Amino acid sequence: MLMPNLFRTVLTTALLAGPLAAQDSAEHASVIVFDASGSMWAQLEDGKSRIEIAREVMDGFADERDADGPIGVVSYGHNRRGDCGDIETVLPVGQHAGSDLGATIRALNPRGKTPLTDAMAQARDLLPRTAESADIILITDGLENCGGDPCALAAEFAAEGIDLRAHVLGFALEESEVQTLSCVPEQTGGQLFTTQSGTELAAALTEVAEIAPATQSVTLTAIDARDGTPLPRATWNVAEDETGETAFDAHDGGRVTLDLMPGDYAADVRAPGFEGMAEFTVPERDAPPVEIEMEKTRATLLLRAENADTGATLQGVDWVAINLETEEQVEAATENEEYLPILLPPGDYRIEASHDDMAGAASVSATLEDDQRIDVALAAPEVEIDLAAPAEVQAGASFDVTIDGADSDKDYLVLAPEDSAEEVSRYQRMDNRVGGDGTKEITAPSDPGDYELRYHLARDNTIAARQPLTVTQADSLMTAPDEVRPETAFDVTVGGGIPGYVVIVEEGRAPDDIVSRYDRMKNSVDGDEGTITRTAPETPGTYLLRYHAGDDQRVLAEQTIRVAE
Repeated sequence: MLMPNLFRTVLTTALLAGPLAAQDSAEHASVIVFDASGSMWAQLEDGKSRIEIAREVMDGFADERDADGPIGVVSYGHNRRGDCGDIETVLPVGQHAGSDLGATIRALNPRGKTPLTDAMAQARDLLPRTAESADIILITDGLENCGGDPCALAAEFAAEGIDLRAHVLGFALEESEVQTLSCVPEQTGGQLFTTQSGTELAAALTEVAEIAPATQSVTLTAIDARDGTPLPRATWNVAEDETGETAFDAHDGGRVTLDLMPGDYAADVRAPGFEGMAEFTVPERDAPPVEIEMEKTRATLLLRAENADTGATLQGVDWVAINLETEEQVEAATENEEYLPILLPPGDYRIEASHDDMAGAASVSATLEDDQRIDVALAAPEVEIDLAAPAEVQAGASFDVTIDGADSDKDYLVLAPEDSAEEVSRYQRMDNRVGGDGTKEITAPSDPGDYELRYHLARDNTIAARQPLTVTQADSLMTAPDEVRPETAFDVTVGGGIPGYVVIVEEGRAPDDIVSRYDRMKNSVDGDEGTITRTAPETPGTYLLRYHAGDDQRVLAEQTIRVAE
């Protein structure tokens, strides 16, 4: 029996089912790792050695394969005995005539060891960088005996992210021995074979060599049929036209790139407010881009709300679109976008928007022809606040303010110098809340002058009402005797309604040289008219009796007191 004829029989059967595909080197390449270790001289069948049978199988393979398909051969063990480094690229990857491939294998003379792991690594390094897919085909009659780890190498292949399949054709090995190499095809998507004859080896080699047609990269774009603009997102369903089997089904961007086998396909695409269908063909190479024209099925309104006073875009706006014919409503809310898209059946609508206490509306006819931008100005309803307060009060005095028409319990009152742009802290806003309509007690500043009572709206801190107020100098704030005895108590009359403290300090002490917090608390007065007691120092001399305001430590009144012996 001539082995080349046997290979032709096996290969011809495979070709009837699907011929070997000759592919460009930029698409697919193969490297055979051929075992030429000393064990290949062992007898197998008909008195022939394993190497002789393998040569005949390779001759048949070389004669029948398409010479346009790039192939290379790495062999090991054919030069030196006992040398784990005996690995050689005997045929570089390229297009080779069958006679060259066959002659390369026939020239190998088995004699050495089995460093199959390093040989497969060398085969990987031979693959062209332009190859989109590749096969490494290991033909071996023995297991690794040079310390290599084929499983670890296969894991490296898989982690590199290239379309590389590693196949193992065990020749004259026991099933259990071949299984120790199963990790190689399992991790790379290759195949594992146990062959005990030339016929089985030829069949395995033929099956591995049947390269499936390469997938083609195809870019699909969903475009607006009105103007050809690509849509930002879409839901895709792409199926094989003949079988109906789904090739891609996902919610993705408006442009997707898919790896598809050559053939005919149908795409059913949906996007917010759009639908589209298309049939297209993927050729065996150089697949062109495909555009799916999407027809408009819903009108698009782009809604924006702005502050009527400032023109600033508002967020957190609640929207209602009311169909004037059917009275059906569609609700939506603006989050972070400037324009909120909403999809509606064509028709006439009233668009209403609300944000906190502000509201606005617009009327619009929604059509399929054009997307419309709708800007709605929002304003708060007019607020009328009435304030009733005295036109004049003494410094530090308390007075009542009557409020009518309060917009919110959280509105607040501020007494500020006339024409000033006061800065109001969060604490002041909370401390001066009006609490709704009614009467609120306010304390006048200790500094006389022209002031303004201002009513602020909590919703936007604007001033809704103002009333001028004059703060006058308080009546006599403090009187005391001109002379006292050391360490004796004496009466001090205070008034004017300004809370603070009355202290005795040495003559010449600066007005802003404030006593300690303890002394301020110990000598505090509430400002109500009355008499307090102070004790003269033990050292005779001239001193100052000072009345300080409690809020800003300003000296309200000062009198010289002589402590006599």
